Amino acid sequence: MAKKVSKVERVHCNDCRQRTDHRLLKTANDSDETQAGDWWSTSFDMLECCGCKDVVLRRTFVFNQEDPDVRYFPPPVSRHPPSWQYDLPNKIRAVLDEVYRSLDADTRSLPMMGARALVDMLIVEKVGDVGTFKQKLDTLAAGEFIGATQVEILDAALDAGSAAAHRGHTPSESEVNAVMDIVENLLNAVYVLPDIAKSLKKTTPPRPSKKPVV
Repeated sequence: MAKKVSKVERVHCNDCRQRTDHRLLKTANDSDETQAGDWWSTSFDMLECCGCKDVVLRRTFVFNQEDPDVRYFPPPVSRHPPSWQYDLPNKIRAVLDEVYRSLDADTRSLPMMGARALVDMLIVEKVGDVGTFKQKLDTLAAGEFIGATQVEILDAALDAGSAAAHRGHTPSESEVNAVMDIVENLLNAVYVLPDIAKSLKKTTPPRPSKKPVV
């Protein structure tokens, strides 16, 4: 007797970070019709990646003749957290995780506000709560945590976050990614790279001493 082959389709896999073949494991359906004549149906499909074996749940909701509303749980990851996230202080890593969750929910203003909050938390931890954001950035530079060029870059990123929070600005996807690049680089430079540099110094053999010229 031939073995039954499960249905296979292409779906985004968060672990593989691309669209891959997924095997349909299970389906559940529900539907009903109201007294007013409206009709709806909901189906749930459990799909397993044929590569990494990660599982995702897909919900498809249809109301009357409208286009289906298709959602995945967990949702497709729009931006993966950095590999060094666990080297960050717990409080900052927790906020960073919330920022990435808001990105996965396809929001834009919330990630900008969260990015601004991350920089503020870093500044307060390193140099204290000292005046305006620009004054805080200057103090951060004075403490040699960042350079003068980074002050201007961060000031632009923080102003974008402020505009999203207070001026009704809806940032574009490219603006959000640019701010996230800036904030990730700052967190990496302040919390991660110094320890990597110290480790390199310990493991790098010293230069051989020069022989005196006779």
